[in-house]
Amino acid sequence: MRLEHHYYELNSMHTGGRHGRFHIALRPDCEVYRGHFPGNPVCPGVCHIQTVKELTERLTGCRLRIRSIRLCRLKAVATPSACPELCVDISLSDTDGGLLVEARMADAERTYMDFKGEMTKEDTRTE
Repeated sequence: MRLEHHYYELNSMHTGGRHGRFHIALRPDCEVYRGHFPGNPVCPGVCHIQTVKELTERLTGCRLRIRSIRLCRLKAVATPSACPELCVDISLSDTDGGLLVEARMADAERTYMDFKGEMTKEDTRTE
């Protein structure tokens, strides 16, 4: 399931070459929060990772698959009420057979996640 338009909305993006800065708004009405601490919703780390993947796909123009995660540091608890808008900075570099993706999800006050992983183009062939 794609999270854009459900879990978050993309407010703006600024890209140049191998770098992108994305401003997103978390959607407090998303069904994810109904099962993730109802009454005190917390953003699941797996949704942060999927958001980085989707934004990296926008940056590259390709469908991607996460090959490996070298670092995923959840540094602060994110909630749609405490941090309704986030900035996601993404930098790319080539690896053998893929892309090294370095990302940071933050607002003006704190960093919520640091991510470093390898992604590859999704194989779209059918057999």
